[in-house]
Order: sequence, then C-alpha cells, then structure tokens
Amino acid sequence: MLLDRHDSIDLATFLAEYWQKKPLLIKNALPGFTDFISPEELAGLSLDEDVESRLAFNNAGNWELKHGPFSERDFTFLPESHWTLLVQSVDHWIPEVKSLMQKVAFIPGWRLDDIMVSYAAKDGGVGPHFDYYDVFLIQGQGSRLWQIGKNCNSETPLDTSSGLKILSNFSPEQELELNTGDVLYIPAGMSHCGTAINAGISYSIGFRAPDVAELLSAYSHLAGNSLPQDMRYRDPGLDQEASPGEITSASLHQVKALMQHAFDDQELLLQCFGRLMTEPRLPDLLQAPETPLTPQEMVVTLQKGKLFQLHPAARLACYHQGDNLLLFINGESLLIKNTTGKISALNDELQSSTGRKLDLRPFQHNEACLKLLTLLYNQGSLVLVEETAVIDEE
Repeated sequence: MLLDRHDSIDLATFLAEYWQKKPLLIKNALPGFTDFISPEELAGLSLDEDVESRLAFNNAGNWELKHGPFSERDFTFLPESHWTLLVQSVDHWIPEVKSLMQKVAFIPGWRLDDIMVSYAAKDGGVGPHFDYYDVFLIQGQGSRLWQIGKNCNSETPLDTSSGLKILSNFSPEQELELNTGDVLYIPAGMSHCGTAINAGISYSIGFRAPDVAELLSAYSHLAGNSLPQDMRYRDPGLDQEASPGEITSASLHQVKALMQHAFDDQELLLQCFGRLMTEPRLPDLLQAPETPLTPQEMVVTLQKGKLFQLHPAARLACYHQGDNLLLFINGESLLIKNTTGKISALNDELQSSTGRKLDLRPFQHNEACLKLLTLLYNQGSLVLVEETAVIDEE
C-alpha cells in the first residue's frame, strides 16, 4: 500500500480515506514549528525516577536497550551516532507538549494516550516495528528517513532478545523523509522504521486501544461487585449418556449463554469502559491543592479572570443519558442529573480542552457548574495557571 503525500488535507477526506486504513504524509503540516523541549531538557527528564525513559543502541544490527532513570554519566560517554533517547508521557511534564493533542482534537479525547518524545543521534532509531495503536509522528528539529512496510499482527515474527520488538522480516515498500513541521500518520499494525538522517527530535502521539483481555479484566473487576450472585452456571438438562468427567457441548453452551447474559448489562458495560478509558497513565501526578476552594471562593477566583487548565494527567469522558450526564473522571464516574444548557456547555468545554487554557467566567453564575469546577479543582484535575484573562470593559 503506497503512502500518499499532501501539503494539506481536509478532515472529512482524512477520516474517510486514511484513518485506520492507510498512512499519510502531510508535508509542512505545522509551518514554522519549533520544539517545545531541547535535547538537553529531554535528557534531564530521563534522570527523574518518575519518568519512563529508554536508550536504544544499534551496533551493526545488534540492538541494545537500557531503561532509565539515567545519570548524567550515562550521557557523557554516548557514541556520536546510532542511538536514540525515548521519553514517555512528556506531555505530562511539559504543558506546551500537551498542546500538540489539539492537532488531533477530532479524535475522542478518551482515545488519546500520551506523547512520547525521542531524540535520535545521526543514524539513530528503534528498528523496524509495528504498534497496536494509531500514531501521528511530528518531526521537530532535524530530519528522519521513514520506511513503510506491510501490515502486521500478533502472529508476525519478532526478535525480542534486546528488549525491543524488532520485526524479524521487514521489507520496506516506500521511503520518505520527514523534516521540521512534517507529520506522518501510521495506522495501527503497519510496519515502519525510522532512522535519523541527522540528529533531531520527534513527537509521537499515541492512542489508547485496549485489547479484549484488558476489556474482560476491567469488566470482571467491576462485575464482581455488581452482578447478582445468583447468576451462576446451571445444567438442568444433564445427559445421562455422557462419559464421566466429560465437558459436553451443552455445558459450553450454558457457559456462553451465561456470559452473554452478563454482557447484556448495558449500564455495567458503560461503567467498565468509561472508567477504563479514563484511568490516568500517571495517577500520582494528580495532587489535591494545599488549600481547597469552596464554590463561593471559586466564584471570586473566576471573577478575577483567573485561567484554568486540565492537569496533564487528568482524563475525562462522558455519556449522555437523556437529561442526565454521566461524567467519567480519572477512572471514576459522576452522575449529574437534569443537566441544563450551562452544565452541558461546561462539559463540552472541558472535554475539548486538552492542552488549552480555559477562561471559565461564563459559568460563574450556575450552581451546578460551580460544584463541578470546585470538585475538579479540589481533586487536582483542574489547576490554576499564572495568566489572567483579558477582562472585558462594559
């Protein structure tokens, strides 16, 4: 499948022809793009024990992977080429990086996972591989050569001896060069390999794509406290001719029917999925403020024109149930009954606010909005920023 190249593309065309179908290179998608982080700052992040980081080395086809946290000494003796530093969830630590998610705001926010940032020395990379999720690659400083190959799946042979998941057999079908401001979209399962032409930085926007095992595990965890205990296996039609110890087809049919009946609980399924998809990647980063606010104090804060922002680690999703709103916040759920136009507008603002600063003054006179904003602030999901909105003079 050949990769298309566009200087620009409209959203409808992208979703209809490319999303989860085939790759797309958008040249100069972000004109004038400048990096949000320097190589030195990225290396500094990798020294922190709370930050997930890796160093990948390629010595004539022999791959080596080291996990952080690293020390300054680790960066003192690095070779001049053939290595890459990868730092996960940089959007959680550098708010400006989070703003890149606004570039893919057409995808539900609960599908967004994190932004990995990598710095590759000349000829650096992580080898030919594939991901189980879609990815947007944004090139910062420097340039990289990307090779695109065939689609892969769980049966595709991999060499994992180094800790990296290197494709055992990779046959590139197309090559392309990414320069500063170029964006490459790669669908889930498509093999690809990036190699730095010269040293530079790349931003990788990844998405949450839970597999069946994760969904079943989450459902089982929640169902254990929700489904009635009298939903049990029964065998009213025992076959007297069956051999001792035999599990019959009828027995399996009973099990399947019981499981299907459990999954017919729409409310439980909703709770399971909403909570799973909003579980924070780094929950320890969400800290309650030293001084919580009351709704009345929230009003005063809003009247001063103070700006807010969702904490980079916070995750939200929602589900409309008639006049009620089921809000999922960091793996928990909150039911807001009889939602008004104002609370719905606030929900829309919050759900679309990834990486944006929020002027929430329009909601200062609504009691339900104030309660929600106070709740989010006091749990650490909503944080104050230093800037103040321009207050309109009437």
